[in-house]
Amino acid sequence: MDSKRNDIALMLKVKTGDMDAYAVLHDRYQLRVLGYFYKLTRNSLMANDLCQETFLRIWKVRKRYRAVGSFPGYVFGIARMVWREKARELEKQRKLGIRCLIDDHMDTHAGGLQPDAGASRSELEHAILLALDDLPEEQREVFVLRSIEGMSLSDIAEVLDCPLNTVRSRRILAIKKLRRQLAGVFASVMDRAL
Repeated sequence: MDSKRNDIALMLKVKTGDMDAYAVLHDRYQLRVLGYFYKLTRNSLMANDLCQETFLRIWKVRKRYRAVGSFPGYVFGIARMVWREKARELEKQRKLGIRCLIDDHMDTHAGGLQPDAGASRSELEHAILLALDDLPEEQREVFVLRSIEGMSLSDIAEVLDCPLNTVRSRRILAIKKLRRQLAGVFASVMDRAL
C-alpha cells in the first residue's frame, strides 16, 4: 500500500477514535507542519504552539473527516486555518500596539527549531528569511508549501481553496520577488568566497 493510501486508511481509523493510528500520523507529519509554521513565523515557540493546535484540531474534527483529496492537503488545510486565525490575532495586536513576538535573542536561547542553535545563522540564511517575510502572505504560503514542504501544486490549490492557475501565478511571482531581493546578497556571498 502506498503512503498516500496508508495515510488515508490511518485517518479513517483515527475517525473511529484509534489513538495508535493518530500517533503514527502525528509522527509522520509533525516535523513538516512545524517547519511550515517556522517558515511563516520565524519563531520556534510560536511554531510549536501552532503545530500543537493543528494536531489538536485534527483530533477534534476527526469524526467529520472524509477521504476526499490528498491527506497532506487535509493536514495543511487545517494548519492554514490555524495560521490564518493567528495572523488575524497578531494583526489586531499590532494595530493596538502590543508587541507579542519574542525577541530573536530569547528565541535562540529557547532551543527548539532554531537552525543549528543560532550559531550558524549566516548572513545568507538571514537574508532569505527576511526576503520571505517581505512576500505577500498568499505568495509566501504557496512558496513555503511548494518549495519547502514539497507539496504538489494541485494539493496547494486544495489547501488554499483557489484555482490551480492562481497557485502557479503566486509561485512565479514569489520566485521573481525572491530572486530580485536576494540577487545582491548572493553576489556579496560569492565575492567573499572568491
